Amino acid sequence: MTEPPPLAANGPSGPSVPEHELDLTAGAAAGRLGVAVTTLRSWDRRYHLGASRVSAGGHRRYSPEDMARLRRMCALVADGVPVADAARAVLGDGDIGRVDEHATGRSGGGHTLATGTRASSQARGLARAAMRLDSAAVHDILDRAITERGVAAAWEDLVQPVLYGMGRKWEGGTGSRNLNTYVEVEHLLSECVLAALHRASGRSRTTEVQAPCAFGTRGVLLACTDQELHTLPLHALNAALIERGIPTRMFGAALPADALGRAVDRTRPSAVVLWAQHADTADLDALHLLRDIPGTAVLAAGAGWGTPGPARDTVRLASLTQALAVLAPDLAG
Repeated sequence: MTEPPPLAANGPSGPSVPEHELDLTAGAAAGRLGVAVTTLRSWDRRYHLGASRVSAGGHRRYSPEDMARLRRMCALVADGVPVADAARAVLGDGDIGRVDEHATGRSGGGHTLATGTRASSQARGLARAAMRLDSAAVHDILDRAITERGVAAAWEDLVQPVLYGMGRKWEGGTGSRNLNTYVEVEHLLSECVLAALHRASGRSRTTEVQAPCAFGTRGVLLACTDQELHTLPLHALNAALIERGIPTRMFGAALPADALGRAVDRTRPSAVVLWAQHADTADLDALHLLRDIPGTAVLAAGAGWGTPGPARDTVRLASLTQALAVLAPDLAG
């Protein structure tokens, strides 16, 4: 999902959009800012930094001017300015010079995270919340995105751009002092994403309706190779399949090949997805073992398997969208 084009003004380039149509709900405003809705309500209650407009139905709405003030507020707080001082500065009652003296770098230190020019406003909000280590806002943004758009869209449009930016940020560190720069941000974000995926799976499991995957009715088994510890993309696929009513068994990180073979032999799934994120964790022996089990489709997921496919009769999955197209082509999330 990309940002919408700039709104055209009256004239040859097109009609203007009524100003009230630019107003945002609290949830939408929080998502763009990368803060929790409860944070916005707290700032409104304590500092009168709230929504200035009311919809026809009596609901509060944030105008572009409100959003400009709140972005300034978020920037100051991210720079380590005490919230009360930041609010006074935004409202014009504080000394900006005095405020800047407080910018010590806590709460994210004002550091930014590049998510790419095509990243959505929600993705940028998620990045800002993660860099501030604001777990409440991260949870809020993720839950709202999954509820409104589904697991796959939330993963590919929000989480992946931020994780990619996080990797670029980490790789940009120079010198021994910076080798672990932003690792705390990545850990917090990963834990929040995992929790959000688990919550989504729990909500989806409340329905008793089950659907077959493309290879049969016995569900999908998901596991990482023996040496693979990165599980987050596999958890995203697991949650997306559950969202579509497909039964799954998730075995997680570093499943030994013999244990994988026993699990497949005991459960006889319609399909097995074996995840390897890096080439040095891809286990061809495990794939060969799985191919000898009749009635089970074998799919190799992750960049570790390389291109083309890792073995004959093995389907390689390069993305969540592709995985769902192969496993659940007729099921919408």
